[in-house]
Amino acid sequence: MSKTRIAGHALPALLIAAVLAPAPQATAAPIRYQAETATISQGVVESNHAGFTGTGFVNADNVTGSYVQWSVPVGTAGTATLSFRFANGTTANRPADITVNGTLVSDELSFGGTGAWSTWQTRVITVQLAAGTNTIRATSTTAAGMANLDALDVDTAPAPVRGTPQTPSDVTTGLALPWAMSFLPDGQSALVTERDSFRVSRVTLSGTRTLVGTVPNTITTGGEGGLMGVAVSPTWNGTTDQAVYFFHTSNDNGQNQNRIVRMNFNGSSLSGRTVIVSGITSAQYHNGGQLKFGPDGYLYATTGDAQNTALAQNTNSPNGKILRFTTSGQPAPGNPWGNLVYSRGHRNPQGLAWDSAGRLWSSELGNTALDELNLIISGRNYGWPTCEGPCNVAGMENPKRTWTTAEASPSSLAIVNDTAYVAALRGQRLWRVELNGDSAGATQAYFQGTFGRLRSVVKVPNQNTIWISTSNTSNDRIIRSEIR
Repeated sequence: MSKTRIAGHALPALLIAAVLAPAPQATAAPIRYQAETATISQGVVESNHAGFTGTGFVNADNVTGSYVQWSVPVGTAGTATLSFRFANGTTANRPADITVNGTLVSDELSFGGTGAWSTWQTRVITVQLAAGTNTIRATSTTAAGMANLDALDVDTAPAPVRGTPQTPSDVTTGLALPWAMSFLPDGQSALVTERDSFRVSRVTLSGTRTLVGTVPNTITTGGEGGLMGVAVSPTWNGTTDQAVYFFHTSNDNGQNQNRIVRMNFNGSSLSGRTVIVSGITSAQYHNGGQLKFGPDGYLYATTGDAQNTALAQNTNSPNGKILRFTTSGQPAPGNPWGNLVYSRGHRNPQGLAWDSAGRLWSSELGNTALDELNLIISGRNYGWPTCEGPCNVAGMENPKRTWTTAEASPSSLAIVNDTAYVAALRGQRLWRVELNGDSAGATQAYFQGTFGRLRSVVKVPNQNTIWISTSNTSNDRIIRSEIR
């Protein structure tokens, strides 16, 4: 569906007229705008679920195009933080497009299940507001409608400083080709995979490292395959939820493939192995291998073209794609082709991260000319093998940032304060890229040649800190860098 559909059209009949918003304020205190006093199209005000603020909440009709619209006056143009308070008692994501003054600022912002209609959460994005009265609209993008909306909080305080990476210090040393890191939900430790030894270790914030097992059936490819991505269940607790997911090259029943598997982790050791996604062609090179949970609760994986460029454009093949799927390996609801494929036309993507507005970004290794940083949108075509780098071809996307392959070979990606940190293998540096909405801005390199090849980069939960792993074959390490 067109993402310009909101601007330039006559407004449908309004069910509830907007009331006057609070007077503009020069101070930075957040201002709450209740949903029930906003302009509502195709929805009703209700109060039958506890926990709302004000006099009620908006229950939008289960149709595409229902919306809630607020009028928000500000004294001075600048950056503002929008916090949408919502509840979703279903297990399905109910996304909404967010526009400011008719301009799309967040494409299909995720409003995932909150566990109950009386359990309220917030989704936060950063936008630019104009001086005067601004129109902020949340519009449903699926036939299921939106989540229940309680209020919009607007904070015009100066945005926090993005920060820059400070001189790193060691977390742990003595590793061999650490490929990926995934923090446990409490943020106190992470699981770390090693590509060629198939080992998985638990590493604490203080640097204590404990071997917790290996992933059965893993094999190498004599190149880039082996034990790659890891994703810990967001609700892992070591007892009722022990799920940990791995992306690896394996031999099952005599067939060498890349597979995604689920294992149990009780806090000290791994056990069991269940294949949830198979049929991903493996090769010596171009295996992709990243695996992460998205803010919508689904798993996302990057897959390479397995040195067969035709696979990248074939929507019936999982190779050369970004995949999106449930924890049982089924296509996530809303996938554009009804299978696991979320986007196509990729050569060898290995980085995945989401910004504060829920936009998905990916870093991708090019062939001989240009590496890419892409903004990933469902159903889009990212050009490979027709394009490498800028892709001025109808129906294909242009990257938001490119580097020469000597400068980057971008293996991983983390986002802190809406700033992307891209680890470079061949480039032996950490790239810092400021993200501004759906574009990439100021770019600078750090630690060039200091630590050798950089493989994985992840944000430490609840901290403005990143962990970075090296990939120098022997005596590899994990280092930490504070962002300030």
